[in-house]
Amino acid sequence: MLVQSLQTNQLETMTQQDYEQIQHLTQQWVNLWSPREQVFTGQGFEQIFAAGENEILVFDNFDGSVVVLRSLQAYLDTWVPVMQQFRFWEIAIDNNLEISIDGDLATTTFSFSGGGYSQDGQQYTLNQYGTHIWKRIDRQWRLVHEHLTVAN
Repeated sequence: MLVQSLQTNQLETMTQQDYEQIQHLTQQWVNLWSPREQVFTGQGFEQIFAAGENEILVFDNFDGSVVVLRSLQAYLDTWVPVMQQFRFWEIAIDNNLEISIDGDLATTTFSFSGGGYSQDGQQYTLNQYGTHIWKRIDRQWRLVHEHLTVAN
C-alpha cells in the first residue's frame, strides 16, 4: 500500500512538472512569435522544436494556401523572411490553453490573436487555432507537430 501511494505521488509530481514544462514551452513559443519591435530572427525555436530532418511536421494556412514543413530549418527558411516584413508583431493565447499528457507525448490546443504593422505601416490582425504535439526526447519535451489554422 505504501509503495503504491509513493508511486502515485511520484506520478502526480511528474505529471505536474510535465504540465508546467509544456506550459512554459508554449509561452516560449508565443514569446518567439512576438518580437514586438525587434527583428524576427527565429533564434530560440531550436530550444523548442525537435531538430532532426523529418522529425517535425508543420501545417499552416496563414496566407490562404497550406504550408507543409518537415524540419526546423524549413520552418525558419519559411517564416523568417515573412516576419521580417513587419516592424512590429505580437500574439497572445486567448486564455484557452488545454494541455493533455500521456507518458512521453503531450498535446496542447489553443487559439491566439495578434497582429502588427508592416514596414510600410499597414496594420495586420491575426486569429488562429493551434494544436501542438510534444514528445519527450532525451528527457526533454520537444515540439514535433504544429498545426495552425486561420480563424474565420
